[in-house]
Amino acid sequence: MKFAYVLSALLCGLFVACSEEKKEPLPDLPPVDIPATVFGFYSGRLPCDDCKLLKVDMDLFEDGTILAVRTKVLDSVFVDTLHGTYVYADSVVKMELSENSAHWAFKRDKVGNLAFMKSGEIYRDADGLKSVMVRFYKKILK
Repeated sequence: MKFAYVLSALLCGLFVACSEEKKEPLPDLPPVDIPATVFGFYSGRLPCDDCKLLKVDMDLFEDGTILAVRTKVLDSVFVDTLHGTYVYADSVVKMELSENSAHWAFKRDKVGNLAFMKSGEIYRDADGLKSVMVRFYKKILK
C-alpha cells in the first residue's frame, strides 16, 4: 500500500516537473485602424421592459439607410424586420425605424461599437452594464 502512495507521489512530481515551459514574450502587433465611418454590420442586445430578451442585428448603409432584424423573446419568439434611416453627428447615431415605430440613439465608442442611449445618456442596467451593439468588420455568414 505504501508503495502505491510513493509511486503516485513520484508520478505527480514527474508531471509537474515536465509541465514547466519557458514563456517567450509575445510579438508586437501592428495597430488596428478603426474606420471613422459608422456604416457596417452591428449585433447586440437592447434593453426591454416587456420581454425576456431583445436582440438586434442591423446593417447601417453608406446612404443613411438601415435594415434591422429585431428578435423579441417573450413566452415565444417574435422576429421582425425594420427599415429606416440614421444620422451620424458628434459620435451619436440617431435612428428612425419603420414609420416611427422605433427611435434609437447610440453613442459610438473608441473601437467603433455603439452604446445604447436613453434620454440623452448612455443607458446602464441595474448592474451598471452598458447595452452595446458590437460592430463586425466582416459580416457573419448565417
